[in-house]
Amino acid sequence: MSKVILLILALLPGIVPAEPTAPVRALVLNEVLDAALRAFPGLLAAEQRKQVSEGELQTAQGGFDTLLKSQNRWSVAGLYENNNYDVSIEQPTPFLGTTFFGGWRRGTGDYPIYEGKGLTANDGEARVGVNIPLWRNRDIDRRRASLQQAELGKLIANHEFDQTLIEVRRQASYRYWDWVLAGVRLRTVEKLLQAAEQRNDGILQRVAAGDIPEFEALDNQRAIIERRERRVAAQRMLEQTAIQLSLYWRDAEGRPQMPTAELLPNDFPHQEPKIQLSFDEAIATAHTQRPELKRLELQSRQTETELAFQENQRNPALDLQVMGAKDIGYSNTKINRDELYVGLNVDIPLQQRVAGGRAQIAAANLQRLKWERTGTEDRIVAEVKDVLSALNAARQRLALSRQQQQAAEQLEDGERTRFELGDTTLLFVNLREIAAGDATLQAAEAASSLFKAHADYQAALAMPLSLAEGEHQD
Repeated sequence: MSKVILLILALLPGIVPAEPTAPVRALVLNEVLDAALRAFPGLLAAEQRKQVSEGELQTAQGGFDTLLKSQNRWSVAGLYENNNYDVSIEQPTPFLGTTFFGGWRRGTGDYPIYEGKGLTANDGEARVGVNIPLWRNRDIDRRRASLQQAELGKLIANHEFDQTLIEVRRQASYRYWDWVLAGVRLRTVEKLLQAAEQRNDGILQRVAAGDIPEFEALDNQRAIIERRERRVAAQRMLEQTAIQLSLYWRDAEGRPQMPTAELLPNDFPHQEPKIQLSFDEAIATAHTQRPELKRLELQSRQTETELAFQENQRNPALDLQVMGAKDIGYSNTKINRDELYVGLNVDIPLQQRVAGGRAQIAAANLQRLKWERTGTEDRIVAEVKDVLSALNAARQRLALSRQQQQAAEQLEDGERTRFELGDTTLLFVNLREIAAGDATLQAAEAASSLFKAHADYQAALAMPLSLAEGEHQD
């Protein structure tokens, strides 16, 4: 069986077959999960979203970077020849939108009387001042709004990563249990084929002795051919599920590695993970833990920040500016000129359509997020109800299917004994064997559904995926 899989692997580029070491140990779910969390591309892509949010936060923090400006002017032709040099520095702060500034300038040469201010002392003029918003941009401005939104965006990226992580865990668990189920299916059909092949010689001998009619041998040949066809289909299913599992089970270099048949556990665990939470506790845990709700809450806070900023922009701008200046060195006109300026700048938007429209957009988005949160909360409750129902149904199915399997195996053994004694025909033996095989598969499918439901339960509550003892049965 392993040779068939390895041959297929040789034809599939990019997939590295696992090389089990001796002694071969069954592959368990936690190994798959560890590999997926380490190297699954979708999860690594979500990790980069966190890096993007870090860059966006740094960009927002850059709104408070110190700004250095330089303006230089030389008169190259005209009645008045003069030179002007001006260097200034600005420092925005998050404190009430206050901006501090300072600078140095030097003006030399001839100036008309109406531009006498451009002339400075020999060593120039130093100035320092502050600009304080009194109305618009006092409580919030674009810099502070962007910084708050970027800080929330970093948290949102973490929750988006958690959401991807939960889904990767769930899908990896699904693919693992599909693979285990395919292994049980293959072993079951191989057992049926082996039973038909082993009795073939005995049937031919009995036909030759005239003990049973010749059509019994023909019926057994038909059964062998049919069961070989089933084995081919089961092999294909095992290979398909192994390929799907390889997307999550990756090697140290992050490449998909396809598990061979030797790594299959013999059966599903006989003990399922324990659930200790009541329905109300499960709902409360889901509402507390689910990253979708956390993300929506943070997005609402981002939108509230934007709404507050746009509402603030409707106000008139009333900025108080205080600046002091002092000449340094000797001046032909005035020595050590000291100046103090107080200014009040007013900016009144008359129509307010820009801020009004943006405020309307933010308010609508905020209401949309509230409805999305309500819908998500309802969906989470429905998911928890559904997964608890699925767990209950899977337990009942598993118990009943195991009872059916036990009864079918007893009937199979009894019918085979009757055939050896000549009390029945091979037709009934085949029917009993197929019924026993189907009962085995039904029990395995019920077990697969049960453990998949546990994966859904862990995902619905956003809890770490863990298994109780008996995770695999060697």
